Amino acid sequence: MSEPHQSRVYSDLSYLYDSIFGRAFVDHEQQVIESLSFRPGQQVLELGVGTGISLGAYPPYVRVIGIDPSDDMLAHAIAKLQGNGTGHIELRKGDAQQLDFPDNSFDWVTSFHVMTVVPQPRRMMDEMVRVCKPGGRVVLVSHFASPKPLLYFMGTMVNPLTKLLGWTTRLRAADVLDGQPITVERQEPLTRLSIHYAIVARKDS
Repeated sequence: MSEPHQSRVYSDLSYLYDSIFGRAFVDHEQQVIESLSFRPGQQVLELGVGTGISLGAYPPYVRVIGIDPSDDMLAHAIAKLQGNGTGHIELRKGDAQQLDFPDNSFDWVTSFHVMTVVPQPRRMMDEMVRVCKPGGRVVLVSHFASPKPLLYFMGTMVNPLTKLLGWTTRLRAADVLDGQPITVERQEPLTRLSIHYAIVARKDS
């Protein structure tokens, strides 16, 4: 079975991504971005930018770098930016689990619906925290497994199917948050089922 990040959804089916998943994700992502307290001149890194459905929500007074490992997804994101006054946004190929940036580089490090896709989510979180400046924020939107044993078990039952589509249902938020040098300032469900969460954490000084 393919690892989640190797799913055809993220490569040769990328042209269908927006119509399949984009509508379900875009409102959550844009609402979270618009709720953040960006300041002019701040540096933002978004991991797993995909087809760029979140990019329009960033204010023009911040500098945004978006990375993604899929050439096909990036091509769609770049096409969206062309001619739309998005000179504050740069897109490049990159691996969220091995970032090509120095420590303490960004004021904000964001990721939307990616944490349950990568093979090593803990390593991805380590990298997010590493490149975030002390006092900066790490922002996650993702579907996480329920901490309640029965609901967690029910989620694992569909995991073989979801892995074929590109993500796991077995990852708990605590699996990536615990032990990090961060203080969680916000952790709230975005859906009634309480499986999609918005998490905002400040990197400790």
